[in-house]
Amino acid sequence: NLDKITPFILYSGAIDPRKNVKTLLEAFSKLPTDLDEYSLVLVGKLLPIEEEIVEQWVDLFNINPTKVIRTGYLSDFDLVELYRNCKLFVFPSLHEGFGLPVLEAMACGAPVIGSNCTSIPEVIGMQSAMFDPTNVNDIKDLISEALTSQSFNDALRKNALVQSKKFSWFHTAQAVINACELIIQPKQ
Repeated sequence: NLDKITPFILYSGAIDPRKNVKTLLEAFSKLPTDLDEYSLVLVGKLLPIEEEIVEQWVDLFNINPTKVIRTGYLSDFDLVELYRNCKLFVFPSLHEGFGLPVLEAMACGAPVIGSNCTSIPEVIGMQSAMFDPTNVNDIKDLISEALTSQSFNDALRKNALVQSKKFSWFHTAQAVINACELIIQPKQ
């Protein structure tokens, strides 16, 4: 129930080391006290050993366990509701093939910040919305700015809607058609 966890920061994905969730939790633990009202919601199916690892990190960083909510697997409908209602979507991954959760969140209008490496910058497309995923304070500072600056949060939301349209099926299909037309045009 969203009423019980609002306001919240959202992450969707696995928790293997390349996803950098440990660093996200550490950054969350360092947020200023005026942001104590926020919870961190972690979406994704976790194995029992992964549940234990997350609990160890929560303990390690002295986070109130009620502030880190693990949803497990969610239906597409429920995930869209979380994307639409989060105050911020954070994607701290160290390595991504594409970063589909980032695009999903943006397509739902979520304000998104993420890593400044691999494919994520291409998806986010806004330099001020990216952080060094190896720097806990960089992540913490950008989360804080996104939650305390209404103008920055509004810019992130606007960017999400504009940027996500660049990755639509229509644009993808049009690019394929254009490439095919270039190939089959008779040489002059």
